[in-house]
Amino acid sequence: MEIEDVAEQVAEFEKKEEKEDSFRRMVAVLISVLALLLAITALGSNRTSKELFGASIQASDTWSFYQAKTIRQTAFSLAADEADSLGAIPNLPPEAKAALTAKAQKYRDTATRYESEADGTGKKELMAKAREIEHQREEAEHQEHYFGFAEAMLQIAIVLASAAVASGVRFLVAFSAGLGLFGLLLSINAFTLLVALPF
Repeated sequence: MEIEDVAEQVAEFEKKEEKEDSFRRMVAVLISVLALLLAITALGSNRTSKELFGASIQASDTWSFYQAKTIRQTAFSLAADEADSLGAIPNLPPEAKAALTAKAQKYRDTATRYESEADGTGKKELMAKAREIEHQREEAEHQEHYFGFAEAMLQIAIVLASAAVASGVRFLVAFSAGLGLFGLLLSINAFTLLVALPF
């Protein structure tokens, strides 16, 4: 083997190594970008999980308060009916009849007031508030699902890109980039809820 042949083989080997290094650097950048997207998606997912948990508790508390108001309203209505029944007893002194009538009216007024109150704690206001919180909870549930799918796509993309570096199989990089793009779109949709997805 002549010196020129050896030099040519060394030059070819260096070119091949340079190409491989360029490929590895490109994949390393891809993996870094995918990891960054995964971290941002995970932050959104964690925030959404907390919102979902908080909205579930708040909706439950609001419906419990609504139920308590309904029970009290029913109790006051029954008390008013009972006072009316007692006031209808024959031969009842007029003062007792007037007192029972006043009591019955007071109970009815209280029961009516529970239906809607200026401070926002009436049944009508509580029902509206609970439904709004339930709507927020449903949105958070949708976001959580989309974040979960986005995280899965980004994790798979990172694994495929890593496998491409280890194996040298270049088509895995394109597949990884495609999955990463799909994960990015799912993540954007999870943050914005622009598109209702069928899954």
